[in-house]
Amino acid sequence: MKKIILCVLLASATLMATDTISVYKSGVLLAPDGEAIYKKECIQCHSADGKQTTFEGSSRVVYATINGLDSSSLAKDLKAYRFGSINKHGYGALMKSTLIDLSYEEIDALAEYITENIK
Repeated sequence: MKKIILCVLLASATLMATDTISVYKSGVLLAPDGEAIYKKECIQCHSADGKQTTFEGSSRVVYATINGLDSSSLAKDLKAYRFGSINKHGYGALMKSTLIDLSYEEIDALAEYITENIK
């Protein structure tokens, strides 16, 4: 019994000592944060303005411009990528691996953020 209590106390102390900075992680019971998701999952390929078409120094990689898209159609496409039913521009597998851990609510928040803020 003493060992169990000691383990519980040690686990509690460890949890309290962890960093308290809130980092957005998919699947956690937090309100979906489209901006945090975009910065974590999308900005590398689509850039801050949604217009990136190549990685720096490469002329072959082409990504879709996502700024100016309608929120509902963007959410529909993102959900289809997550499900694996579309493969626009040949990046279906990459998009699926990026979106697979996001819930539909998170995808809706992401689409809304992109529509309202990426210009």
